[in-house]
Amino acid sequence: MAEDAVPYRYGQYMVTDDELAGWTVYRARFDNKILGIEGPCPNCRHPTKLNVDRSVVARGQSGRKPALAPSERMTRICECACEELHASADAGEPVKTCGSWWLVTMPLDPDADPPVGAATDASMLPALRAMQEVTAKEEGTVRSSAENWIAAVTALLGLFGLAGVLMGKDAFTGLSGWARLVGGVFTAAAVGGAAFAVVSAYKAAYGWPVEVDLGNDHLLTTWFHNRRERLKQAASQLGRAVVLALCSLGALTVAIGCIWFWPRSGPKEALVEVTRGNDAKVCGTLLSSKTDRELRIRRPNGDVETFGAADLRSVKTVGNCPS
Repeated sequence: MAEDAVPYRYGQYMVTDDELAGWTVYRARFDNKILGIEGPCPNCRHPTKLNVDRSVVARGQSGRKPALAPSERMTRICECACEELHASADAGEPVKTCGSWWLVTMPLDPDADPPVGAATDASMLPALRAMQEVTAKEEGTVRSSAENWIAAVTALLGLFGLAGVLMGKDAFTGLSGWARLVGGVFTAAAVGGAAFAVVSAYKAAYGWPVEVDLGNDHLLTTWFHNRRERLKQAASQLGRAVVLALCSLGALTVAIGCIWFWPRSGPKEALVEVTRGNDAKVCGTLLSSKTDRELRIRRPNGDVETFGAADLRSVKTVGNCPS
C-alpha cells in the first residue's frame, strides 16, 4: 500500500473538468462507439477505468426506440477501480479502491474536445443508478424469466391434451355437418383463447427480457421514465388475460354442448347382397335374425325376406343396391 494513499471512504467526489483533463476515450473500430474511458482517479490519482455499457437487458420493457435521439452526449457514473490498496476508515482490511465515485459526460462525436468532462446534470443520477442496478442483475433476469416461463410452456402443452379430448375421432360421430362445424370452430377458439390468456398473464407477471439501447442521455432518461409505464402495461395484460380466459371457457362450453346435446343420427344401416343357391341375388338392409341359422333382408321396397343358412352361397356388403 502506497504511503500517500488516501483512506477508503465511499462517497461522491465533486469532480471538475480540470481533474479529468488527462482522461481518454477508447472506441470500437468499426463504428466509433464509446467502449470505455480511462485516466487517473481525481481523488487518489491512481489509474482507473470505466467500461461503458451501451445497453441493458431489462424485463418487461418494450424496447422501442425514438426515431431520433436528440442528445449528443453520454453520462455515466464512474467509480474508482484502481489497483492500489487503501486503508479502510473503520480499520478493516485494505481495499483496492478509494471508494470515490463521480459523474462524467462524454460527447458522442469522436472529434469533440475534451473527450471526457465533469457532468453537472444531477437529475441524471436516478436513471444512472437504475441502469447500474439492472446491469448487475442482467444474467439473473434472463435466467429467472426462463424458469418462470417453463410453467407457461407446460400450460400451453396441456392445452393440446384438452384439444385432443374434444377433437377425438369419435367425439363428432353421428353429428350433422353444422354440428361438426360449430363444435370445431368453438374448440379452436377455446384453445386459442386459452393460449393467449396464458401468454398474456405470464407477460404481466414476469415480462419478457429485451435489450434496450442506452447509447446517449436521451435514450437513458427515456428508458428510466418509461419504467413506470411497465406497471400500466402489466395491469392491461392481466385484464386481457382474464377476459381471454373467460371467453375461452365460454367457447369450451359451447363446444362441449355441441358434442353432448346436439342430436345425433343413428348408425348407418348395413347394405348387403346375398347370393342364393340358385344364383339369385337379393340386395337390401341386413336385419336382426329372429332364429338361429337364418338371415333377414329388407329390400329397398320394404319387403322383408328370410333365408336359411343352407340356401346361402355368399354374403357381401355393398354401398347401394341396384335399382
